[in-house]
Amino acid sequence: MKKIIFILFLFCLLYSCYYIYDITENKNTNILLIGDDIVNNPYLNNNAGVINKDFVNRDYRINDINDIITYNKELDIDNKTESIHRLLKEYDIVIISIGMNDIYYKLGDNTKEIYTFLNDMLNSYENILKEISRYDNHNIYILGYYNATYRYNDIFTYVNYKLNKMINKYGYNYIDLNKVLSNNEKYYLKKDNFYLNNEGYYKIYELIVEKIKKY
Repeated sequence: MKKIIFILFLFCLLYSCYYIYDITENKNTNILLIGDDIVNNPYLNNNAGVINKDFVNRDYRINDINDIITYNKELDIDNKTESIHRLLKEYDIVIISIGMNDIYYKLGDNTKEIYTFLNDMLNSYENILKEISRYDNHNIYILGYYNATYRYNDIFTYVNYKLNKMINKYGYNYIDLNKVLSNNEKYYLKKDNFYLNNEGYYKIYELIVEKIKKY
């Protein structure tokens, strides 16, 4: 029985990899990653075609990305100046994850006026989407938020609802992580912390593949 389960797992993995390969290699598609460590997915990095993660940082918050995109702040990467505006023009698919650091910092600090905080956060997020919309690329995939706390379910329901509504306004693609990852300890490095283990990253990879297949 264990042998059969292992074979089925390998089949599913190869099946998922095929779709990523088909999209990135056969169509010469390239993928730009923007945001925090949630989008820095090892399975995507290993199985996709051309991946750019110059503007991925474990500590990024929404205001960091907002400033980078609004003012086209440049980074020095391998002795080369990199512009996020240029990358947004050149890359076919953009995948974004940003805001988890903001939310969990607030939850750990003080939940007073949390909804005002979330609304301000989403206003900054919308400015990011407005800037991206200038490039007329609708192959934008945005990762939602997931709850690793076993508390605050109403807060995550609220922020995901507002985010999804905003994403639809711009014709972009929302990837619901909360439905799969919420309060499921097997996906986290440790309890009450949103940082993912390999199984968590693989689950997100599957969700991304499923969405990109429709591209």
